Amino acid sequence: MARPTRTTWVACAALAAVGTLAVGGLAVATAQKHPGHGAPAAQPSVGSRPVSSSSSPANEPPAAASTPDASISVDDLDTFVAAHSAALKAKNRAGFVAAVDPGHPDLVTRQGQLFDNLEKIPFTTATYSVTMVDDQSTLPQGATATVTVAFDHQITGVDSVPVEERYKWTVARTGPKAPLRVTAVDGATSEHNYPAPWDAVAGLTVLTRPKVVIMADDTSASFAKSHADALERDAEYDFAHWTGGSGTAPGFAVFLTADRSRYEAIYSQNRAESVGVTVPIAAAGKDDGFYPSSRIAVDTTQYKNVDPADADIVFKHEMAHAMIGPFEDQSATSGQQHLWVIEGFAEWESQRMYSTSELLYDGDTLHAYVSKHGVPHALPTDSQVYSSDSDTSGLNYFYSHMAIRYMADEYDPEKVDQFVLAVYQHATASTCVDDAMKNVLGTTTDQFTRGFTKWLRNSV
Repeated sequence: MARPTRTTWVACAALAAVGTLAVGGLAVATAQKHPGHGAPAAQPSVGSRPVSSSSSPANEPPAAASTPDASISVDDLDTFVAAHSAALKAKNRAGFVAAVDPGHPDLVTRQGQLFDNLEKIPFTTATYSVTMVDDQSTLPQGATATVTVAFDHQITGVDSVPVEERYKWTVARTGPKAPLRVTAVDGATSEHNYPAPWDAVAGLTVLTRPKVVIMADDTSASFAKSHADALERDAEYDFAHWTGGSGTAPGFAVFLTADRSRYEAIYSQNRAESVGVTVPIAAAGKDDGFYPSSRIAVDTTQYKNVDPADADIVFKHEMAHAMIGPFEDQSATSGQQHLWVIEGFAEWESQRMYSTSELLYDGDTLHAYVSKHGVPHALPTDSQVYSSDSDTSGLNYFYSHMAIRYMADEYDPEKVDQFVLAVYQHATASTCVDDAMKNVLGTTTDQFTRGFTKWLRNSV
């Protein structure tokens, strides 16, 4: 096997929400670590009710009987969206697509593609509900309403609870008693995680393994098929090494594409600087700053013709982020800079099977790489780790990795897991790193830093 190598401009990224931050990527953007969960979701103006298994005639969305004119009521919208859920549950493609205005053929086509893709995903639950009426107008010739629609879903083996994707639907009625029809679909104004791969790809390839559900577009379908078992092994590897206790994500959903524009747009993460990203997903109906699940996306362009060990490093890195993401408190601004912990852990976890003498960075041995760039005098800052300058970001990913590797060597790997867990669980505290240093390692941040820089100078 070729010697594993890390290209330092490639860093990993994980995105949470509007205002929150992506972690786990390869070369990442300037960002302030966790400036809170972002704009909180508005309180629902429409109470979601359990979706009925019954619906209107199979291929026709229900006409509203509650309003004699052309207006659209809350009950009308709830009934309309419940019928959409019922069509999905009943595997009724015609009924699912019938929600869309036939006067918008492109949207009709996309809705059919969406249904076909959703049928391939192993969902435990999948329902639509109205969470908010954003805007509404009624004119003599008809009425329109803009509504936030939640797609609450749970991927079997991946999500511990139902999670949420939010759409913005424009719904129209063209005259009295005319059926409601969807005329436009977009991501909701608030945090939405749209588009998901099932929204964005025609003919989505879906492969399932016990710990991984893999989705791919046509640019990476062959890669997905040839690497599916390797991704499962990567997942099993990360889980096998975690000693921090229960509460991790149960598995991973991974999207693969070599289409750069699609990669940057997926889940609305817009990570122009990364080739891998982990996007935390909120639980359905909750906005408490904790994310029980994640979605991983990887640009496969540079991994199709490299040693499999190099691709495995990327997937293990992203899975490490997703595995422990449920522990992190993102309910408020981070109290103490700790991106070096987040990214250093993922880098170390993905490469811990290799000794420092076996690894290459940008083609250099670690000793040569350190000789070229020097030994830092402090732990990396958040702005250095997620710098928009790829060289700065890559170098500080390396320093973050080395700091965690030193921690494992000096204290032991189980202490690393305990340390990272303590930082994650208290991420909003003003001294989250200092407290973890004291309570887990029995040292101070200054003492740790001095030990780390000495180790890096003498042992690598």
